[in-house]
Amino acid sequence: MFCPNCGKQLPDDSTFCEHCGVKIEPEQPGAAPSAPVQNPVQPSAQAPVPSGPVQPSPLTEFVKKNKKILGIGAGVLVLLIAVVVFIATRPQKVKLGDYVSVEFSGYDTMGNATYTFDTEAFCKEYAGKIEYKTPALGENMDDQSICQMLLQECVSGSLNKDRELTNGDEVVYEWKCDDKAALEKYDVKLSYEDIKFTVEGLEEIREVDPFENVKLEYTGTAPNGRVNVVCESTEDWAQALEYFADPSRDLDNGDTVTVSIAQDDVGEEWEKIFLQNYGVKFTATEKEYTVDGLGSYLTKLEQVDSATLEEMKSRGADAIKAEAAQDWDEAISLDSAAYVGNYLLVAKDQETNSRKNMLYLVYQVQSTASFPEEGYQGSVTFCYTVRFDNLIATPDGKVQVELGDYVTQNDRFRTEFNGHSYYFPGYENLDAAYRQCVTVNVDRYTSETSTAEQ
Repeated sequence: MFCPNCGKQLPDDSTFCEHCGVKIEPEQPGAAPSAPVQNPVQPSAQAPVPSGPVQPSPLTEFVKKNKKILGIGAGVLVLLIAVVVFIATRPQKVKLGDYVSVEFSGYDTMGNATYTFDTEAFCKEYAGKIEYKTPALGENMDDQSICQMLLQECVSGSLNKDRELTNGDEVVYEWKCDDKAALEKYDVKLSYEDIKFTVEGLEEIREVDPFENVKLEYTGTAPNGRVNVVCESTEDWAQALEYFADPSRDLDNGDTVTVSIAQDDVGEEWEKIFLQNYGVKFTATEKEYTVDGLGSYLTKLEQVDSATLEEMKSRGADAIKAEAAQDWDEAISLDSAAYVGNYLLVAKDQETNSRKNMLYLVYQVQSTASFPEEGYQGSVTFCYTVRFDNLIATPDGKVQVELGDYVTQNDRFRTEFNGHSYYFPGYENLDAAYRQCVTVNVDRYTSETSTAEQ
């Protein structure tokens, strides 16, 4: 068939001309078939408008033929709008795990773990994307403050184990977050999961002998000696270590002293403290020592070495000369003072007696009394003593004595010279000296004597 308007050939079942858009009326039965129009004449402006229904335009026909496609496009547009609205109104999602780090320090088996949440990096990423949903407060806060407040109020966590760690152990950072508060106050959805870390890089533990550079210094006199423990090591752990000696006093040569390193102030944890702080494990905690080198109070005359005896004899002679110069009458002169022997007295009760021993040096003194105006000159011979107390015999065979700490005689006797009476310090003879120095002390002291012949 042909279009009655433009004359273009159309399919027989067409209802509109696909070229000019005019509606095609169906042919009535018995009517002659339409023929193509040759050079159709367009109606003039003055020509009457044909009566009948208005014909649809090509756009109308296009819309009708493509209404399915247009419906799909409209649906897509609505979906896009819905997606944009959803994205714009959904909570801000923040990932917390990217900002947690763990460091390990210390020594193997006693290591420590510390975690860090990088607040600065977190806020650099999310400041400005988080909104505080309480306007009255939020409007006075900057983005950085809001970000930090979110972390303080809603985000926290800790390690399941952070001490006494060994290389290869696994520690877990466990989150403790307030998801509800984050959503309600900040419109934030927190994203996190527990994080596992493997312990590594801990220093190896060293085994050390705490007594390697220890020496014992003994003071005092046996059997009442004392001990001081000295560690000469310069290592840090040694400077922090405390040593205890048991017993530490009333010591005699040959006694046993136990030195230990147990730290009473921290109890049973002290070994862990040295492992943790210094990385050392001790091979022993105590060691026994035998006391030696203590001096002991003199008990026998044979313990007095000759050099020390000569020093005491010289000091005794000087004491006699000094006393004669200070106290004797001008008519009496000191002619000589010869050393003739000694008495050693040892206390029977060493615990209670303050004088553990006494050594008397005995001198025979020759003195002259002169009275020129009377033409008289006489002489007298007597004994004089100088006493030294608490002499100590040292292990090297010497004697310790305070040479400046001595006591002169404690008696006197009366002598007549041509009618002149004088009192002399000392004893008339050796028997009197022995009686006054030794015999009177026999209840408290044992004695040993060594005096020369007169």
